[in-house]
Amino acid sequence: MNIPQYNGTVHPDEWVKQVQTICIKNNIRPEKDILKLCKLNIDASITVPGECKNLNDLIKALKAHPTFSIYKDGIKRKLDQMKFEGGEGGDTTAFLAEFRSHCDKAEIDNPQEIKNRLLRTYSSNEFFKNEFSKRVTGVTSIDEIYKLYSEVISDSSKAIKYGPEFLIAIKHLATGKYLSSREINYQTGSKRQVVFCGEKILNENCWWYLSCENQSHKDEFQKNKVLYDDVVYLTHKKTGTTLSLSDFYRSPKTSYAEVHCFQFAWTNLKFIKNDQTNQENKTPYLKARDRVYLRTETDYMLRSQDVTFEIEDDNEHKNDKNDKNDTKPLIFQEVVGHKEKVGRDDEWLIEKRRL
Repeated sequence: MNIPQYNGTVHPDEWVKQVQTICIKNNIRPEKDILKLCKLNIDASITVPGECKNLNDLIKALKAHPTFSIYKDGIKRKLDQMKFEGGEGGDTTAFLAEFRSHCDKAEIDNPQEIKNRLLRTYSSNEFFKNEFSKRVTGVTSIDEIYKLYSEVISDSSKAIKYGPEFLIAIKHLATGKYLSSREINYQTGSKRQVVFCGEKILNENCWWYLSCENQSHKDEFQKNKVLYDDVVYLTHKKTGTTLSLSDFYRSPKTSYAEVHCFQFAWTNLKFIKNDQTNQENKTPYLKARDRVYLRTETDYMLRSQDVTFEIEDDNEHKNDKNDKNDTKPLIFQEVVGHKEKVGRDDEWLIEKRRL
């Protein structure tokens, strides 16, 4: 039976549990026998009072010895050196497990001290530093503090950002097709660049990026992040044109307000959480996997349905006049604006392109 010696380099609680485990495996169960074995395996430089009558008394005596303060100080130095290096969206599981273990060994159970120490582990990230500080204000549950740490790290990755380098795709939930555009014009209405729901698989016609002209209502660390309160516009990455909705022009099939892309005009939009997202995302940030509605400043909602229209593909045979009659029309799923009651056909899913 190989019982580890106690020399002040392990927490007394942990050491006594190790000894108990070994004793149980060797069918030694009376506490007085386990206590005797523990006393026999304490380093000679560590003296404990002889009146320890049970294991709890022994643990208290070991904690009262100066070596335990030295041990805790060493663990605190390890905590001081811990830095979260997973980056935005990194895995916090192993990091928090190690951090929490160190706090337990150093007997740190003050919520404010734990908050302060966690904050220092990733203070180089402005988003984390501000969001974590804000969310843990008033929180006294240690479990909740660790949970919020993980959530803020995750949010720093999932939050949608502004600019052409941060691309998003917007999936129509009812049909599974992506909001798209391409360099083909409507043959009715505005005769501007078509907007439609295209393939169920992402392609170059599906990518968009967001812009916002007025961010004066935001804190500095929020200014590259999209908030649900922001008024935004949506630019098609491939063609450089901007999504616009016009109630002057009618959609080709259902005669709702036409949605098109145009270089010199755009429609201001707001993202609105649907009921599910309202429950899952309590933050002000638009995040990947959010289910949303898209509403214009004039209260039109963006909708698509399993309704299609056709456009002749003039480009395919523009140099071959003899084949004009053989031209096959292109088929598009209609995207429109409406002011009717919001329903299933108005729900969209935000997806983020991995950098």
